[in-house]
This record gives sequence, structure tokens and C-alpha cells, in this order.
Amino acid sequence: MESFKNKIKLFFLPCEQNDYRARIFSGNFLLFFLIGAALLKLTFALFLCSFSGNPFYADITKTALVDLANYERAKNNLPALAENPVLNQAAYMKALDMAQNGYFNHVSPAGINPWHWFSRAGYDYKYAGENLAIGFVDSSEVQNAWIASPTHKANIVNNKYKEIGIAVLKTSFGGNPATIIVQLFGAKSAQSKIASLVPAKTVPAPAPDANNALPASEQNVLGASIAAPDQNSAAFKLSLFLARDFYLLMQWLIYTLLAVVIFLLALNFILKADMAHADLLAKAAGFVAVMIVFALLDHDLIAALIPRNFVV
Repeated sequence: MESFKNKIKLFFLPCEQNDYRARIFSGNFLLFFLIGAALLKLTFALFLCSFSGNPFYADITKTALVDLANYERAKNNLPALAENPVLNQAAYMKALDMAQNGYFNHVSPAGINPWHWFSRAGYDYKYAGENLAIGFVDSSEVQNAWIASPTHKANIVNNKYKEIGIAVLKTSFGGNPATIIVQLFGAKSAQSKIASLVPAKTVPAPAPDANNALPASEQNVLGASIAAPDQNSAAFKLSLFLARDFYLLMQWLIYTLLAVVIFLLALNFILKADMAHADLLAKAAGFVAVMIVFALLDHDLIAALIPRNFVV
């Protein structure tokens, strides 16, 4: 055991027995290490390129959810919904209210129902509906969960709706990172359609009403269940690891190894600071430069490949 410890010491640490030059730096170790680190970075970049379109890396976007909703409607021989910026704003206000007040429901703890956000955004509706989702990492997962739920699907394929608005809010929910999705459906009232044909100043805007709602007979089915994935499933845990933890693990491994090599090179030079060991200082400076280059690549290349925040 003592012999093994001494070999480890001579291999990694500078001392009198190895002339203050750790044996790890003899031969072509540094060259092989540098090649290995570069290959590791290249492999990681290729991995991201290859899987950037994989569902594990697919981000949740408004455009994708609108397209998926219209695809489902086309399967049911229904016209496509037009994305409405006012409904997008209403959906965002609802998502933000849930995040700020810590609830996930169609009706807030204060009793504010979904129709409030339609009116507050200035959308004068005849028919209105809302779907909610939380805890997904991919647009297709959200859509599949909604389609699997009769109440949510009823909103998506209802022929009374003409427009759609969506908000995707990445935030902290219950102390954990989360993505809240609000999907709103609407059809404008006849008065609203007439108002769009005349000067806006001749039509007074309706005052916001926290309890604004149409009679039940005129409202569309409101999705009342929460759509969320099975967070205990192996597939969900794997997707989270690949999307979130794998990147951090690779970064930690590469930069830790570089820092250790730089530290050992500097230590070898400091303990025997003479010109015979000046090459160690130059090599340490070279590895610092490599670390800087890797950091620049991470910022400009890797961030461009996955410019998104994966959340639970």
C-alpha cells in the first residue's frame, strides 16, 4: 500500500524524488490530454447537433402548439384557427398571474375566472375556452396530453372557435423551475366584428370585470383537468437528464480536468522555479488559453445550438 501511495505521489505531485517534475507530465501525456479534451468537446457539440431535433431537446413554442392544434382540427375537417395577438396577451396575463400567485387552476384563489383575462386584454368574445398544462419539455407532449383528455380536446376541435392565443411562461412554480402553458380559444361577438369596421373612437371599450363571463349556454367547454406528464417515468427522467443535467455534467468534467492540469503545472514550476522548468509555466499558460477558447465556444456555439432553458 505504501508503495502504491508513493507511486501516486511521484506521478501527480512534484517532489525531490522526481526532481520536482511530476511524472504525469513526462512523455506525451499533455498532448494526449489536449486531444482528448478537444474530442470530448467536439463529440458533445455533435451530440447536440444530432439530437437538437429530438423530443428530448424540443422546446415548447407558441408556433408549434398553434400548428399542432390546427393539424388536429384538419383531421376533423375543421378550419384552422388564426393566432390572435390579443388572445396571446390574455394568455400571458393568465400565466403570469398563476406564477405570481402560486396556483395552477382555471379559477384563481381570489375567484377570478378565465373570462376575466379575455376582457382585460380587450377581446370581446362570444365563445371562449381555456386549456392549461404544466411540467412538459416538448410541444408534442403537451398536445398529446390535451388530445388524450376529452375536455381539452373538445376545446381544440370545437367548430365555434375561430382564433387561438397561447402563452408559454418559463418560471419558478412551487420552488421548482416549471413551464406554464396557457391556450385560449375565442370567437368574437357580433358587436366586436362591427366595431372593427368603424372608427375605434365611436365604440367605447368595455370596462374590465373580474367576474366577467358569458351565460353557461353560450360558453364553450372549458378544459377542467390539469395536463401534466408522469414525472416518475423512466422516459421523463431520461429526457430531463439529457436536456438539463448532461450539459452541466460535461461542462463540469471538462473544466475541472483543465483546472487540475493547470494547477499541477503551476505547482510543478513554483516548487522548483528555475529555467529548467520554465516549459511547465508555458504549458500552464497554454492550457489557460485552451480553457478560454473552450469557454468562447460554449458561449457562441453551444448556446446557439440550444438557446433554451429546459425545465421540469
